[in-house]
Amino acid sequence: MADLSINYLGIELANPIVLAASGLSSTIEGVQKASDAGVGAIVLKSLFEEQLKAESDAVAESAGIGAHPEAENFLAEMGVSGGAGEYLDLIKKAKKVSRAPIIASVNCVSAGLWADFAEQIEASGADALELNIGIPPRDLDDDPREIENRVVSIVKNAADKTSLPLAVKLGSNFTNIANLVSRVADAGAKGVVLFNRFYRFDLDLDALALKAGPTRSDEDDYHEALGTVARLYGTVPCQLTAATGVHSGETALKMIAAGATTVQICSAVYRGGYPAITRMLQEMDLRLGRLNIASSAAFRGRLARRGSSDSVAYERLQYVKALTGIS
Repeated sequence: MADLSINYLGIELANPIVLAASGLSSTIEGVQKASDAGVGAIVLKSLFEEQLKAESDAVAESAGIGAHPEAENFLAEMGVSGGAGEYLDLIKKAKKVSRAPIIASVNCVSAGLWADFAEQIEASGADALELNIGIPPRDLDDDPREIENRVVSIVKNAADKTSLPLAVKLGSNFTNIANLVSRVADAGAKGVVLFNRFYRFDLDLDALALKAGPTRSDEDDYHEALGTVARLYGTVPCQLTAATGVHSGETALKMIAAGATTVQICSAVYRGGYPAITRMLQEMDLRLGRLNIASSAAFRGRLARRGSSDSVAYERLQYVKALTGIS
């Protein structure tokens, strides 16, 4: 059998498959099922910065300091409940039932209030912390560089507050993702997850209203992350995790061959249940066996841009193939 073990963020994992932050990891039952299926690590469902803000405002209001209701209204509209206490309790219970390391997750848009919470996350026993950062430009005056500076500031603030290893989950809408990843790593991140899958936007013409687009990935949605990981591997000072569109062991190994240390899965488990994790691991083992490769670690980066004899041709080849339809 192939050795699928890997060191991620300084933590020893049995394999590179990581359950992404989602409803699948929001309960102890889900954590237990993922662990039993053999997952390498589990990222707990994200705690939203707005949840912490709402709690802080509630405390302030009870103390007669005054509060801002916007955060509570936002959470109600999004259907988000719970708060800091419940999340810390989830971490503690998850650590008791899971054989896989537990990674806490905070969905954040600023470098303020929530960063103090990082200390409590560490005290609750989490093995690492993932910062799920999404700051979309909202109008013409939003400076792209300022948005990137905010991302870096969030990471630096968290790194100053906790000794937990940090991973940062980013979206793909940056002009030079390599530059931002390098800056995030310099700010204290040991790993970067590519990419965050934001909610899709859609319109309901019958109701003349907004509606959510598809929330889950398809099997062909992995190419953007694959290409980015292949270009960044060996050029940025941190580990890379590939996310979005990983539905099989074959795709997981493509990500690893491109340079990913780990891959995050979510939609595949929603579709196939927690046994999809076991199936994916079996597929990886069989495929590496056919390739006569002893371990996933030995396979990492085999097909990355860094391994190409002509990096310019590596990029140009992808462009030419896309235009001509050559496989």
